[in-house]
Amino acid sequence: MSAGGVIKTIGFMPRRPDISRAQFREYYETRHAPLAVPLFPFIRYRRNHLADMEVEPGFDCISEFWVPSLNRIGELMAGEVGDTMRADERNFLDQPRIVAALADPVATGSDAGSVMVLLRNEGGDVDALVAAAREAGAGLDLLSPMDARPLPCDAVWRCDGAAGLLPTGWHVATALPVEARETEAQQLRASD
Repeated sequence: MSAGGVIKTIGFMPRRPDISRAQFREYYETRHAPLAVPLFPFIRYRRNHLADMEVEPGFDCISEFWVPSLNRIGELMAGEVGDTMRADERNFLDQPRIVAALADPVATGSDAGSVMVLLRNEGGDVDALVAAAREAGAGLDLLSPMDARPLPCDAVWRCDGAAGLLPTGWHVATALPVEARETEAQQLRASD
């Protein structure tokens, strides 16, 4: 979760049922992300929009947030900033279905890639998964829920193709081609 004072969270972001995935992506990138950037102390901020318009995993974007403090984000969300963000979310997100996770990024290789493979742990060994990701040069985030809602997966494996050979007990829940949009570092307000 924390590497060098940085905490990573992941949000599984579903669109409102009355808008298309293309409308969702357009609003997120042109309105919501630019609204959020000056309000939060993001160190990094990346949105991974589902590239396959036919797949329906229950969300439309996997958002990744790197922040210096969850307490500071909580304080901001409890005040005017949170009110502003929640009001804007109603324009494009199905708010009750948003699911958030703490992510423990494992230094295995690149954290980039065009496919995010959602993995379920059914008795698998975490160390074996980490070793497999390192061997494949894939990015890997081990997830923990931030509240009582179930997560769509236990880990996210990021690569440019199939996950490859997984250790016993780890199974692919779904593999999602994504189009990543990352806010440039010079635009972020990481000094809070």
